[in-house]
Amino acid sequence: MLFINFFILFFIGFLSASEDSELPIGLSASELDNLHIIDEMGRSTPPPPPPVRNIAEYERMEGVLIRYPFGVSTSLIREMSEDITIYCLVSSNLQNSAYNSMNNANVNMDNVEFVLGSTDSYWTRDYGPWWVVDGNKEVGVVDFTYNRPRPNDNQAPQKMSNYLNTPYYSTDLEHCGGNYMTDGIGGAASTTLVYSENTYSNNQVNNLMQDYYGIETYHVIEDPNNTYIDHIDCWGKYLSPSKILIRSVPISHPQYSEIEEVVDYFENTYTGYGNPWEIFRVYTPSDQPYTNSIILNNKVFVPIMNSSWDDDAIEVYEQALPGYEVLGFTGSWQSTDALHCRTKGIPDLEMLQIFHSPIQNQSNPQNFYTIEATIDDLSQTGLVNEELKVYWWTDDSNNIEEITMSACAEDIPDCYSANIPSQPVDANIKYYIEAMDNSGRLETLPMAGYFNFNSIGTPSMPGDVNQDESVNILDIVLTVNGILGTSELSDIEFQLADMNGDGVLNILDVILIANEALN
Repeated sequence: MLFINFFILFFIGFLSASEDSELPIGLSASELDNLHIIDEMGRSTPPPPPPVRNIAEYERMEGVLIRYPFGVSTSLIREMSEDITIYCLVSSNLQNSAYNSMNNANVNMDNVEFVLGSTDSYWTRDYGPWWVVDGNKEVGVVDFTYNRPRPNDNQAPQKMSNYLNTPYYSTDLEHCGGNYMTDGIGGAASTTLVYSENTYSNNQVNNLMQDYYGIETYHVIEDPNNTYIDHIDCWGKYLSPSKILIRSVPISHPQYSEIEEVVDYFENTYTGYGNPWEIFRVYTPSDQPYTNSIILNNKVFVPIMNSSWDDDAIEVYEQALPGYEVLGFTGSWQSTDALHCRTKGIPDLEMLQIFHSPIQNQSNPQNFYTIEATIDDLSQTGLVNEELKVYWWTDDSNNIEEITMSACAEDIPDCYSANIPSQPVDANIKYYIEAMDNSGRLETLPMAGYFNFNSIGTPSMPGDVNQDESVNILDIVLTVNGILGTSELSDIEFQLADMNGDGVLNILDVILIANEALN
């Protein structure tokens, strides 16, 4: 009996020690000899029902995925547990140890859930689940083949799908999370590693990304860092559908030219909204991993190095994401391996989605500016109609105006709109959209900051249809021609001719213009 007990203790200790001895983020010597295992790990299902939308990491998150033994500090876990659920992958024999480690660090254990199963490493970003909203408006996992011969890690997406009871799909495309980012509206970016590590052609890779993840525009870029890992999160990060963060280095840095070429690339491409990227730069003179951060709702967790440049990095995030709390955390960070690599957000499975194509800068005056949005509650509890709002203001006013949105045409589902009125003078109009559903979820778009556009001032002299700063017979003639249909009035001309504001041009407006001319 003593021998059996000793053997059991020895075996448990052996398992613990093996899990404590971490693999490299790259390939170990033994893994280099066993790359064929990667092909054996692949599996494939039909793609999700279209249309498919890949959820971006800056969208609303319900939790975060880590693994035990941890790759991040318990102080970081404690901070994350204040707001969201900690999903901890752990083997059954180490669950008590994981619990004690977090509990002793004052982690909010009410927000901790253990997902049982062995793992090979703590890089949950690389092997964790990628999430989509499918054509049935369900949030599910679309798996890929992890680009490391690590079968236990490769099982993590399916484990999370089973644990959360979500739809599960898989493609045998070889990939990893550290080399991927999506804007949430059909765009994504990776380094050319995704092409070189697959036997599929480049076009086939793109087609698989479109079918399984809904990626219409795939920016595949040579890795400017020229490191062994070729991961995009080592130098860049999407902060929103229109904002991107890219590292900067001094001109003396060996990769200066390559990094600036990437900046030039994004300066000459457009967002999914059709406008130029807003590019933010974070200074990394000694290859600090500042881009390797994670956004969890209204908090940004940034890896810091006790460097004189840490504060500047924090400030860049604060400028790019106004209203967010930006927190720096130290750790065993490297230029190729930091906070983002070791954590993975889990989205709100019943999120409130808002989609909107922002108003572009105007070249002509308008009667009003229509803000149209698709608002879709995945909770299926229904929207609170009186809480569907557009908030707007101008640079010249500190007063924020509020407009309630109304449903669009009956044949356009989930569509709501509101009109921002024209301005008497040229103005920069800022606005954001807010929505609430009956589950209590409150969402804004954009999540950080606001949209803005330049408007052209609308002449404010009623009756001055030709806008010559005088009301006279010429304006009467122009209005009569508009009524008779012999000439077509522009929106502004119509607005100035519609003296009684009833939306119809007729003899009453002609009389009012004549009276104004006589006066």
